[in-house]
Amino acid sequence: MDKKTLKTLFAESLFQIPDYQRGYAWEKDQLIDFIQDIDALVEDKKVTSHYTGTVVVYRGSNAKTLDYERIEVKVVDVVDGQQRLTTSCLYLSVIIRALIKKGELEYQRDISDFLYSGPICKLTLNNDTGGIFYDLLKNGRPNTVAKSSHEKRLIDAYNRFQAHIDNQLARPGVDGIAYLKELYKAITTKLHFTYYTIEEECEIGMTFELMNSRGKDLSILELLKNYLMHWISRNADINDRSSLTAIINKNWKDTYTNIGSCTGDEDQCLRIAWTLYCTHSPANWVGYKGFKGDDYIPLRSFTKRSQEVTRKFIEQFANELAVISSHYAIIISPTKINVLSQDEFLWLSKIHHTGNIANFLPLMVAVRNHRSCGSISEQDYIKLLQALECYAYRVFLFQGKRSNAGKSSFHRWAFEILNKPQLIDVVIASIYELTRYYASEESFKETNTKPSNWYGSRNRLKYTLFEYELHLLATEGKGKEPNLIWEQLGDSTIEHILPQTPKVNSNWTSKWSPDEINTYLHDIANLVLTQNNSNYLNFEFSRKKGIPGQGPSYSNSDIRQERKISMYPDWTPKEFIERRCELEAWINKRWKTEVGLVICQLPDIVEEADDDAIDQLSLETESLQA
Repeated sequence: MDKKTLKTLFAESLFQIPDYQRGYAWEKDQLIDFIQDIDALVEDKKVTSHYTGTVVVYRGSNAKTLDYERIEVKVVDVVDGQQRLTTSCLYLSVIIRALIKKGELEYQRDISDFLYSGPICKLTLNNDTGGIFYDLLKNGRPNTVAKSSHEKRLIDAYNRFQAHIDNQLARPGVDGIAYLKELYKAITTKLHFTYYTIEEECEIGMTFELMNSRGKDLSILELLKNYLMHWISRNADINDRSSLTAIINKNWKDTYTNIGSCTGDEDQCLRIAWTLYCTHSPANWVGYKGFKGDDYIPLRSFTKRSQEVTRKFIEQFANELAVISSHYAIIISPTKINVLSQDEFLWLSKIHHTGNIANFLPLMVAVRNHRSCGSISEQDYIKLLQALECYAYRVFLFQGKRSNAGKSSFHRWAFEILNKPQLIDVVIASIYELTRYYASEESFKETNTKPSNWYGSRNRLKYTLFEYELHLLATEGKGKEPNLIWEQLGDSTIEHILPQTPKVNSNWTSKWSPDEINTYLHDIANLVLTQNNSNYLNFEFSRKKGIPGQGPSYSNSDIRQERKISMYPDWTPKEFIERRCELEAWINKRWKTEVGLVICQLPDIVEEADDDAIDQLSLETESLQA
C-alpha cells in the first residue's frame, strides 16, 4: 500500500473503469466539497498535502498493455476511486484549457501526462460514458446528446468547474494565471491517494468488505456485489471462481447500464429483486445485509442452505437481477421506442401521471417479465396495468390514502405471480377488490354527486381533466393527439370559467348567488384546461367564449374541452349543473372497477400497517395458496 499523487499515479499506468462498476455518480454537494478542498490548498500555502482517499486497482497476470506516447504501459482496472479520479481529470482539463487560452502554451504537454494522447485517455470510463468523457477532456463540450444519468452528471461536473473558474477569474484583483497555476499544482501534486493493488480478482469483494467496515461509502449494489465476490473467494472451488466471477461482473455491468439509462434508483431496483426472489414481506427488507443471512447467502454456516444450493442461488440471482433491471428501466422511463406495444406505453404513462407507482413496481416487473417471455398475454398485461391505474386513481388521488396503502398485498402478488403466471386473472380481480375496499363503488359515486373543492387537490384535478381531454379527442376529435401535453400542465393551465374574483355588478354576480359561487367555484365542473389563462382573467362569459376566428377564446381553442364550453349560450348554475352531470357520469364509468368472481374475503384492516410492516390485509384464495 503506497501513498501517491495524481502525478505519480498517472506516470505509471493507464486506468480503466470496468464495465461492471457503476458510472459517474458525483453530484452538486460532492463537487462543491471538491472545489472547496482545492481552493483551500491554493489559499493556504502552508498546507502541502490533502488526503483524498483510496485508489484500489486490479492488475491480473494477464493485464493488457497499450502504446501510450511510444511507451508500452500496463492497463489496470480501477476497483475503487473512480469518482475521485474522474473528477480530478475533469477539473484539470478545465484548468489546462484556461491556461493555454491565456498563452501558457507549455501546459499543452501536460495534456498527455494527465488526460489523453490521441484517442487514448489516461483514465477510460465504462459503459456509456467513455465517449462524452473524452469529448469533455479534449473539446470542453460533448459531441453527442447525453442519454444516461451518468453522462449528464459528467457534463454537469464539467460545467460547474468551468463556472467556478470563470467566476474566480472575474473577481477584481485576481491574478488569473497565478491562480490557475496554483490550482494545477494543487490537483497534480497536493492531492494524496492511498494506492493499493489487488492481484486476484476474487479478492476484490473481501477488500471492499474490509473497507466498508471502516466507514467506506459504497452503494447498495456495490456492497452486495462485493459480498458475493467475498463469498466466492471463501467458498467457490478454485476452478469455478473465474466463471462465477464473470457471471457476476457481466450482470452487474448490465444492471448499472439499465439503471443509469432511466435515472433509476439502485436501492429500489435491488429491493424489487429481493421481493421477487427472497421474501415479499416489506418488514423483512433490511438492505443488502438481508442477503447475508443464513436463509439466502450464508458465508460460513450452511445449516439452512447447503454450499451448492447457495452457489446456485448466487448465479440465478445475478442473472435475474440484470433481467429485472431491464424491465425496471422501461417501466420507470417508458418511451414509444422501448416498450412492447403502444398500449403499454399509454398505460404506463397514465400510471406515472397519477404520481403513484412505487407500490406497484415488483408486480409490474414480474408481470412484464412473463409478458416478454410469452407466459402472460399482451391482453392480460394491459388489463393488469388498467387495474393498477384504477387503483392509483381511486385510492391515492380520489380517496387520498397514503402512497404505501396496499404495499404488502402488491408485493405478495408479485412474489406469487412470478412463480405462477397463470394466476394473472386472480391478481387482477384482487386489485379491483382491494380498490373497492379502500374506495367502494358506493362511496366513489356518492362523493362524485356533490360539488367539492377539486382545485385544492391539484394532482387529482390535473389528471382527471387531462384524461377527460383524451376521452374527448378519442370520441369527438377523431383520435387526435392533445395540443397540451402532460408535462405542460400547471396552475396556469387551469381556468376557472366562473372567475375566482368576479367584478362587482358584473353579469357573474347577477346570475350567481354568493352561496352558489362559494359552493361551485372550485368544483371540477367550473374548471377547464387552457393555454390562454392570462387572456381570460375575470372577464364576462361572452368575452371568454369569443367568436370563432377572432382572438384567444374558448371558441378558438385547440383544446377540445374548451371548445365544448363555447357551445353553451351562457355560464350560469344551470349550465354548470349540466356539465357536472356529464363529467360525473364519465368519471364513474372511466374509473369503475371490474367485478369478477368473488375470490376473497376482506378481513378487518389496520390501515397504518402498510408502512414497511406486514399489513393485516390477507387476500388469500385457494389459488394463491396452491
